[in-house]
Amino acid sequence: MCSKHLSRRVFVKRSGHITALGLFTPSFMSFNNTNNYLSQSGDSVDASTDFVSGGGSITLVKNDPVTLTLKPHNQNNGGWSQVWWYFKLEGVTPGEEVTLQLEIGNPRISGISPKATFSYDQTSWGLTNTGKLEVIDGQEFLVYKHVVRNDKVWFAYDLPYTPEIMENDLLPKAFRDVGVDVYELSKTLKNRSVKALSFKSPDSKSEKYGIWLQARCHAFESGSSWVLHHLADWLLSNDPKALMLREIADINIVPIVDLDSVVEGRTGKMQLPYDHNRGWYEEPGHWPEVRAIKGQIKELSNQNKADMFIDFHGPGGESHPYFIVPVSKHLPARKQSQNRAKFFDILGAKPMSDKLSQTQSMNQICYSARENEINKGNSTSWVINNSTDCMVGLTIEVNMNTPLSTIEGYRSEGTVLGQAIADYFVGGHHQK
Repeated sequence: MCSKHLSRRVFVKRSGHITALGLFTPSFMSFNNTNNYLSQSGDSVDASTDFVSGGGSITLVKNDPVTLTLKPHNQNNGGWSQVWWYFKLEGVTPGEEVTLQLEIGNPRISGISPKATFSYDQTSWGLTNTGKLEVIDGQEFLVYKHVVRNDKVWFAYDLPYTPEIMENDLLPKAFRDVGVDVYELSKTLKNRSVKALSFKSPDSKSEKYGIWLQARCHAFESGSSWVLHHLADWLLSNDPKALMLREIADINIVPIVDLDSVVEGRTGKMQLPYDHNRGWYEEPGHWPEVRAIKGQIKELSNQNKADMFIDFHGPGGESHPYFIVPVSKHLPARKQSQNRAKFFDILGAKPMSDKLSQTQSMNQICYSARENEINKGNSTSWVINNSTDCMVGLTIEVNMNTPLSTIEGYRSEGTVLGQAIADYFVGGHHQK
């Protein structure tokens, strides 16, 4: 793909999308583009979102120093519906300070990241300094400043996890493992292929466990895919606990559920008619990927192999990762409550207290019981009510947007969770 370098007096913001075939189809929107010409290095600035997961909108405020205004992608439903942004900036001078002014809206949008994420190669990522609230021309912004070290840099709301990462890092390992099938869960409404991994137990016994793990019902929650990615990577390792779990359980993993929104750089949450974590009680349901998941869970239930379901989410928050669960009295079966309590005991999960909410880690997982969560019609409540009476159904909120939310941090969280799942099932603690 060709790219013109434009004078800093002429700022171009490029946006694009991925077609059903996965090819880039960029569109261009320029400002005062009558002076387009090739320029000398350091005399041009160009911001683009025409890559996988690129999103939001960018406006040049001034060019010396480079100052940009950002608007996250907006699902137009308020609150958490306006979160994701991710763009590439080229033509900056190494050593110069770039200022990013994030519009925070009125009323203020939810889930703002205190620090922006940056990279010079889309592989190694770091954090900017903490943003500062400023009122500029009567409008409130969170202002990030970053001294760039290259003439090209990517900035994002949080550590991006794209289908390319799954396809380049996780799936090749799965293909090499004879005990793992990589399969197409479904096609999206835009004809993209949603990939899933199936770990099949070699044990021929009919009494086996069934575990379903999925992430990214909300596209902007990239950290959820990272944690599940590393949990899957741990399952593919030679860790004795992983090998023992695979002996006795069939495990299905979906790293990205709302693939269309992830690819197109959309927030995903609160999209109409409902997002991928709502409307689970609707029949047949709007989203083909959700219909496919429900169908497979029903089949597992018929085989008495629906034992654990975890939906991985991840809002902003500077605390421990935690499960959102209904209080025990709202669970439809006593064994569900007993099994959940035993799993939390094995994991060492603690109630999320005011004191715990003031600290953070990646491996102390907490839980928060909600009086009304069972009635919301989301994924976990549907599974709890439409599977087996022994199901451990959970929603986990991984802690994105923190200094600990790195690839290593997410790996630690995924491994801790995987080991606890193994201890729970291999140790014979699950009541069928």
